[in-house]
Amino acid sequence: MIIKDFTSVPGFEAVGEATSVAAMTFENPQDRRLKLTVLMANRLPLEEQTGADLIYYNEFYRAFVLVQYKAMAKIGDEAEFRWRDGDQFAKEIERMDALLTELAQCAPDHAPEGFRLCTNPFFLKFCSRVVFNPDDKGLFSGIYLPLDLWKCLHANGRLKGPQGGNVVSFGNVGRKLSNTEFIELVANSWVGTTIPQSTELAKVIRAVLESGRTVTFAVKHLPAPDDAEERNPTAPLDVSSLRFDDDPRPDDWLDLEDVVES
Repeated sequence: MIIKDFTSVPGFEAVGEATSVAAMTFENPQDRRLKLTVLMANRLPLEEQTGADLIYYNEFYRAFVLVQYKAMAKIGDEAEFRWRDGDQFAKEIERMDALLTELAQCAPDHAPEGFRLCTNPFFLKFCSRVVFNPDDKGLFSGIYLPLDLWKCLHANGRLKGPQGGNVVSFGNVGRKLSNTEFIELVANSWVGTTIPQSTELAKVIRAVLESGRTVTFAVKHLPAPDDAEERNPTAPLDVSSLRFDDDPRPDDWLDLEDVVES
């Protein structure tokens, strides 16, 4: 299911690939400015660092969105995902929370391009175990829950089974995002990290890809300038461009090829 979503973004065309770091870039044929880079983190140091399986980077709006995938088992007539306090899933949530704590130290973003309806970049995707059909188009069938919504459901006891265990099903979560709704939010960066947060997160991702191991992530808190005009809200990210050909691009995008070649 992760591979399926890694290689397909509805409404976008694949325009580049960096297999050495498991990254693909997609472009919206209706608006060539909109590009999404998808990074595979599953079972790699990047997952250990972030708690995510797939990482989306919107190059135009400079926003990261991170997704953790969970397979649901068929129990009777319903698909369910179960977990216990302190298990692997709980540890993944702890990694997400640790990253969120550091990102919260970043200065506010006053740039229009940095506006988000929600700045928590983490989502959980729950998918039924089905036979994979390579001819199917689009994302793997499933539902997305924003991490904050999952926490709210869990805290309010909505995810308790009849025996008191923790369980997620299509029936007990209430509101959820479909594949189409999720991609719409990501494509236009209505959700995800702000530009200052993306600057810091890009440094971590680059360091993990270069070293092949997790790194210490700590953001030094800097108060926002008193005068918003003192800062350039559209200043480029302090990372190089992501490119798969010889065409030059602005130096404000995540450069995975340089990581591979260095």
